Amino acid sequence: MPIRLLPPELVNQIAAGEVVERPASVVKELVENALDAGAARVSVELEAGGADLIRVSDDGGGIAPDELLLAVTAHATSKIASFHDLEAVASYGFRGEALASIGSVAQLRITSRRAGDAHAHAIEVDGGLVSGPRPAAGAPGTVVEVRTLFRNVPARRKFLRSQAAETGRVHDAIDAIALGAPGIGFRLASDGRTIVDLPPQDERTRCVHVLGAGLAPELLDLSFELESPELHGPIRIGGVVGTPAAAKASARNQWLLINGRSIEDRSLQHAVREAFRGLMDPSVHPVFALFVELDPRAVDMNVHPAKTEVRLRFPSLVHRAVRRAVAQALECRGLVVTERLPAAEHPEPTLPLPLGVAERTIVHADGGIAWTPPMADAALEPAREPAAAVSPAGRAASLRAVDASAPVRFMQVDHAWIVVEEGDGLTVIDQHALHERVMFEDLKARIERAPLERQRLLVPELVDCGAGAIERIEALAQILDRLGFECTPSGARTIAVHSMPSFLVERGVGAQEFLVSIAASDLRADDPRAAEAALSEVLDLMACKAAVKAGDRLTNTEIAALLARRATIDRPDRCPHGRPTAFRLTTAELERRFGRSVSPR
Repeated sequence: MPIRLLPPELVNQIAAGEVVERPASVVKELVENALDAGAARVSVELEAGGADLIRVSDDGGGIAPDELLLAVTAHATSKIASFHDLEAVASYGFRGEALASIGSVAQLRITSRRAGDAHAHAIEVDGGLVSGPRPAAGAPGTVVEVRTLFRNVPARRKFLRSQAAETGRVHDAIDAIALGAPGIGFRLASDGRTIVDLPPQDERTRCVHVLGAGLAPELLDLSFELESPELHGPIRIGGVVGTPAAAKASARNQWLLINGRSIEDRSLQHAVREAFRGLMDPSVHPVFALFVELDPRAVDMNVHPAKTEVRLRFPSLVHRAVRRAVAQALECRGLVVTERLPAAEHPEPTLPLPLGVAERTIVHADGGIAWTPPMADAALEPAREPAAAVSPAGRAASLRAVDASAPVRFMQVDHAWIVVEEGDGLTVIDQHALHERVMFEDLKARIERAPLERQRLLVPELVDCGAGAIERIEALAQILDRLGFECTPSGARTIAVHSMPSFLVERGVGAQEFLVSIAASDLRADDPRAAEAALSEVLDLMACKAAVKAGDRLTNTEIAALLARRATIDRPDRCPHGRPTAFRLTTAELERRFGRSVSPR
């Protein structure tokens, strides 16, 4: 088949496939053009979710009549003129493809007037055919109308979702742009009904509006600055981040902006999650709106046609800065995140159970066992208020509070939960979560002293970790070696495991399930802080895999030993992933739940 040049109309339609995915992407391009034109107020009107009509009006500087034809020509732009400009893009748009691409798949009309002109001028594009410009009526600024999107590409129009879904995507696009431009007013209307009407606001007020007014008390302000010669200047991080109490089941309320542009970046999302390590359940997602500002030369915007992704010149520096900014905000609220693995002179032995028993009476239906908690913990008074009113700090203290002189009664329920009579109520413990926390603390203490003991396998175990696994495992080679793993590549997807940590072998944990989980993670070790976080993550995984599971029947000795260790470890109220290990019901709460009069305490 001979090579031939494509006609301009087809080139524009191919470009439209990259830039114009749905009505929301059209709105994004047009609103960003309005902001680049200096608009102080932008209005967006939709019909049928944008499939029938998108009208974007602004009060910006307008377009000169003799430039309207250039505006709808491919690769014509006012934003850049040289490669130097491309290296330091400071505007929203710069490719010069949007209007030409939109005009190739819809009816496009642009009406624009500069402040000093006697009247406006209009130009129309229908399926790539241009007419105008011609005089028209219009106020200073620009109005862009896009009708019957994908009218000449019916196959793509069929891929549009329902009107409500497409309107929702446009709403999200407006929110993303509005976050980066709090000083600009925005209005969105759908079929005559106003959905968004934002006046110019300060940064925090705009964040609260987008994230939800109900979250306002849980939103922590970010203010962080880091000098970095590599980035040609400082990196500044602002915005807000929600406390663990504001976490959501989905990642929808996560907004990341670099130099005012909303982007998607898994690495920086990972940095935020790292700051929350151990503070919340990993099945939920933190809420945040982060504004990262750095020199335009330190970020490459010319990566994705729709400009939703960027390439950072020094990603590890920005990753560290984001993580530290969020951790700093959490610490100011008293939510402390331990960033280094502490040293320990005399670490407790790692499980398997039992963990050691001494002198304290624990009464069970079929026997008694003795153990002794530390005196400092024994002196703590158990919480007296109802469980619902206990603060996280108070709950942690109450979980460790045990009267050294009174017997403790316990039972295992459904081979998963340990119910303990403590003070003036009951504590229900998740045996897996608590055991996982105990093992994690043991491993932290041991790894600070020396590498973990390893057991050589008689025959190497071959583990298929999937595509790209070799690079990810090799990047963590030093960490895995310190933890007792000896691994070598054996093919494009396969890892040969020659040795494993002795305690994992003793607990019956195989190399397959462990390494597949490691290979599927986003762990990095390209700088000291990332390596520290990766080590902690791998220790989390080891503790989780080796801990007792729901369904494991524990002996009285094992339960007593687990309860003894609960009183000696840090943060016994949370597993390493952030899930709660227990909850407490006071006698007063039980009386209320059963409708009994509350006896005086």
